Amino acid sequence: MASDVENIQVKREGTSVSIEIKVPKDAIRKKEEEILRLLGQELKIPGFRPGKAPKHLLLRRYGEENFWEEVRENLIQDWLNRTLKELDLHPLTTPKVKTLEFVKGEALSFQAEFEILPEFTIPEDLKISVEEPPPAEVREEEVEGVLNDLRREAATLVPKDTAAEEGDIVHIKRGEHIWEGQATASKPIGKQLLGVKAGTRVVLSDEEGNAEEFEVVGVYRLVLPSPEETARHYGKSSWEELKEEVRKELLARAEARRRDELRRRALDALAEALNIPVPPGFLAETVEEEMKRFPKTEEVRAKVEEAVALRLRREILIHRLAEEKNLEPDPEEVRKLAAQEGEEEEVIHNRLLFERTADWILANLRREE
Repeated sequence: MASDVENIQVKREGTSVSIEIKVPKDAIRKKEEEILRLLGQELKIPGFRPGKAPKHLLLRRYGEENFWEEVRENLIQDWLNRTLKELDLHPLTTPKVKTLEFVKGEALSFQAEFEILPEFTIPEDLKISVEEPPPAEVREEEVEGVLNDLRREAATLVPKDTAAEEGDIVHIKRGEHIWEGQATASKPIGKQLLGVKAGTRVVLSDEEGNAEEFEVVGVYRLVLPSPEETARHYGKSSWEELKEEVRKELLARAEARRRDELRRRALDALAEALNIPVPPGFLAETVEEEMKRFPKTEEVRAKVEEAVALRLRREILIHRLAEEKNLEPDPEEVRKLAAQEGEEEEVIHNRLLFERTADWILANLRREE
């Protein structure tokens, strides 16, 4: 398609954009011929080879209104996409399209309204305050919890013919799937497993009252290894060495969480200083999508809207800052990390973008306290 800037009118107001497009007559005729050719290949008209049936027979078979509706929709999609590309516009919201005029084979004009990212610049002398999160720490009960889990993972399962007692492991089956549960009075499902025997059937109900019948394929006594046996199982010379290894790992995770919290605070502080707006339509669309996962109450909606607005403002800042400061991750680095961590490339890309933009803010804009 050749450029037809004279057929396009653009109005911008903040983050809102309205485009009016008048499609040239020759483009309408070409699209009409294109769709007729496709119909000629797809529709079987008795007495005519594919592509040889006359137009009036094709329209009679397909439906004239259906044909012109397809012409109109195809033209709108083609010209909207082409215009967005020519003007380098990237809609955040789904464009709302309204046909202004459509004369079959002669004229088509339409309007598309949508929202785009807000524009902003970072003043050269800007400095922001970013409060440090509390120091990373690990509680003793966290260490003990992980050690208990490690002992459990290294435990031996001894089959038993008697009924499941507190702490026993129960294997249940439905169809081709087998699940493992623990008989325990402290959990709703676990409580229902107390007293079951291998070879019997049991009906389990969840907290919402949904019930399913399962076959009990095995009941096992959980034999935990001693602390020293557990340490050796994980390649450590002693229980204390394993405990120290667990503590270091938990501390490293806590420090990573603290660092990410600092990064979020840096992004929020800069977004606040620049007064970055979240386009209202973009916010509304995102909130509606998020609300599909939550109860439909005003209280929940208010909390979801607040959280979404905060997240979107960060994302807008990250996007613009990455462009301006050339902070986009190298695709090869993203691929390598995704392969190493067994994670989706998009997840890795977004994480690196978050870290790099926030770290840039901390290194260049943070006021010394």
